[in-house]
Amino acid sequence: MKLKRMTPAIAALAAFGLLVSGCSDSSGDTGGDNPNAATGAPIKVGQIIPIEAAGVGSVAYAAGTVASVDAFNERGGVNGRPLQLIQCDSKGDPNTEVDCANKMVSEGAVATLADFTPISSEAVSKILQDAGIARIGLNPVNMSDFYSTNVYTPFSGSLLNLYGMIDMLVAKGQTKLTLMRPDLPVTAQLVGLLTPAVQAKGAEIVNDVAVGAGATDYTQFIAAAERNGAQGVILALGASDANPISQAFEQLGSKLVFALGTAGFSQADLQDLGSFATTSTFTSPTPAPSSSTDDFPGLKDFLADMDKSGKEELERANLNGDATYPWLSVRAFGEVASSLKDINKNTVIQGLESAKDLDMAGLIKPWTPSAVEPFGIFQRVSNSMMYRMTFDGDVFVTDPTQYDLRAN
Repeated sequence: MKLKRMTPAIAALAAFGLLVSGCSDSSGDTGGDNPNAATGAPIKVGQIIPIEAAGVGSVAYAAGTVASVDAFNERGGVNGRPLQLIQCDSKGDPNTEVDCANKMVSEGAVATLADFTPISSEAVSKILQDAGIARIGLNPVNMSDFYSTNVYTPFSGSLLNLYGMIDMLVAKGQTKLTLMRPDLPVTAQLVGLLTPAVQAKGAEIVNDVAVGAGATDYTQFIAAAERNGAQGVILALGASDANPISQAFEQLGSKLVFALGTAGFSQADLQDLGSFATTSTFTSPTPAPSSSTDDFPGLKDFLADMDKSGKEELERANLNGDATYPWLSVRAFGEVASSLKDINKNTVIQGLESAKDLDMAGLIKPWTPSAVEPFGIFQRVSNSMMYRMTFDGDVFVTDPTQYDLRAN
């Protein structure tokens, strides 16, 4: 299968819930009377993200980036210099997404943090790569994201979450798997894309179940997923489908085990899903926000920074599994920039290339941005680690030991 034919499927997958939350102003203000707050010359960083956009709107994710920058500046920024966040809402429009990329260049951003560009990925990637602007913490959804040399991300991204789901199901003994996906021509390619990874684990995809938009009878999809002796389901659908799927699951008394990415689900979401949530397994490159702070002490700082924002969507129960991405991206930039005498786009790239074992608050292993290794067709993955999680009816329980997707 040629790479160019796979990219629409990856973008469509992202659009259907593997990074969807709920807007925020592009600010990055320093705190009024705080004597520790950064007050020097601002350092411009950017973020391209669909905020108010049907299907891919990422309100809480965008708000989390603002809250992360604000808290970072409150603590003194980069050697006393605050970050100035240029946050550009792509509105889920291909032309606007390209305009946002050009805005980063014209306004002098030295890096972008926690971008999400699923609509015009290749065009955006080319603009920022040609301009020499590093993209730190990008959520990769397109093959160009996995090949561009200006991408430095410790997160495996939406597509690789599916590989994580396969790992979890096989680890639990489910070797006959169903893929449940949106009913779109581009996502029909996912079976071919995932099959090599499934076979490498000694498993097989026995059913490909396409869920149509506007469906009213979800029992048909559960019934289809159970055919051919299937034991587990790779769920490539967003949170909007989870409620009717859970109802059908319980109505039929299904014994299927579902694997999901945490990105589409908050603690509050899962508490409404009953036994479907408690019998499912979950995966993510970072611990869910509701995870134990005893196992992950760094979550305390993250949660405190989100709480300072005063925004309802950033309260712990409402945070999705990908909520820590912007916070860790800001942290990583700060670690690199603090060692630079002169901060510009060129020195930021140089700093990323020379940085080793960046402290990521224990939420992921210490990160060396330049330590990229090919992972199958993905040529630029610098952290293929995942966490396994379960939901106990109240909070996510995260296994504190990460596992490597590349391990058989």
